[in-house]
Formats: sequence, structure tokens, C-alpha cells
Amino acid sequence: MLKTSSNRIGLITDVHYDGCAVALNRLFEKVSLLNTGGIETLVVMGDLVNGETKTHARRMLREVSALFDVFKGQVHFMPGNHDLDYLSKAEFYNALGRAGDSSRFHFEAGGYTFICIDGNFSPDGTEYCAGNFDWKESFIPDGEIEWLRTRLAASLQPTIIISHQRIDKETRFAVRNYDLIRNMISLTDKVAAVFQGHNHEDDLIQVDGTSYYTLSAHVDDAGPAVLELTPKGVRLIRDFQPLERM
Repeated sequence: MLKTSSNRIGLITDVHYDGCAVALNRLFEKVSLLNTGGIETLVVMGDLVNGETKTHARRMLREVSALFDVFKGQVHFMPGNHDLDYLSKAEFYNALGRAGDSSRFHFEAGGYTFICIDGNFSPDGTEYCAGNFDWKESFIPDGEIEWLRTRLAASLQPTIIISHQRIDKETRFAVRNYDLIRNMISLTDKVAAVFQGHNHEDDLIQVDGTSYYTLSAHVDDAGPAVLELTPKGVRLIRDFQPLERM
């Protein structure tokens, strides 16, 4: 389990970096913005790159990793479906210089437990790997569901769940068994909020008292999001701008 004392968490989703200088400069600007705002932990929620070949995808991930090295705090990377068009999950993390990292993980910050789940599986339980999937048929398999159930039971703090795919309602951007995950969340009073990407648009729905936020895409000019964590709840700041520039 990874630990941090931050009470502000940055979120960036759907970077879709294509290797051009404009995209690289813009991403550098947003990461620098989070540094200026004193954000200590950042979660990159998947779809980091749009690769054209395996070699191209690996090269771009190395470039993205080098750019995120300028972030002064901890960075956690989640794979998205586009990251796996030419790579396995292990190759994705190897290219980022994070060999051995898991695509599902949890950490604690600001009095909250964060659980980052992986929906990059096909309905038969096969992991997404080198394009052997239909992105509209994502799924969370039994092993992942049991891991999530165990993590929720073990958490002694309010919990925030992060997913690349949507888990809130029926849509081609959601995992096929979203209703099972959503029902699990509804049966516990521990989940303060859920944050999702993949759909490239902002959305918010409430289900049984839990807020499900879908964040719009960095590639479509959305700024980074910041979560302010307080004992009273979670405040989402979209298109974050620090009060003062250093």
C-alpha cells in the first residue's frame, strides 16, 4: 500500500499523447500547474498515448514518463484501452519505468482510501493485450471484483474509487457488468465518490447517495482536476488553477 499525507489529489485522464510538440508542451504546462498549486499526489487515469506500432507506443510512453518526472509528488499510472492497443499491461508499466506495478492498486491520502480498479478485460475474463479486444466490451472479472470487495471491507476510512471506464450506467463507455460493481458500492457506506474517464465528457450522476463523476479528456483541452479532501467530504475542482503563480 502506498501512503501520502496530501489532502489534495490531482487527476488527469485521456491524455492521448501522439508525439507532437504541441501535445508535449501542453502536458508539461498542466503538470507544472499542479506543482504550482502544491498538489502532492497525481493519478493519471489511462489512455496516456495513441500508438501506431509497438515501438511507437513504447517510445511515447517513455516520453510521457519523463515529462511526469517533473511532478514533485507521487504519480500513479492507470492503463486505458488505448495504452494496450500494441502492448501488454506489463509492457505498459515497463515503458513507464514502473516494472512490476499492478494495474489495480490502492493508496491512502488525506484521511481517505483510494482504490484504483482495472476494467481492461473482455467479458470472458481475458486481459486486454496488444489489441486483442473490443473497447466497447470492457469487463471487470471475478478476481478483480473479489479484490475490490476485500479492499472495501478492509478500509477504515472513507473511500474513493477511480476507474478508467465508467461503472455508473449503461453506455458503450462502461464496463458490461457495471451494475454489479455499482450494487456493491451501494451496499457499503464507505464510498464517498467515484471518478471515471474514457467518455471524454464531464458528467455527474448520483446513485444511492454516491456521486459518480466522469471527467472530460485532457486531449480535448480539459484542465487537470483536483480533489480537495476534508473530513466533511470531497470537493472536485475542474480545470484547476492555483490562486497564485510562482
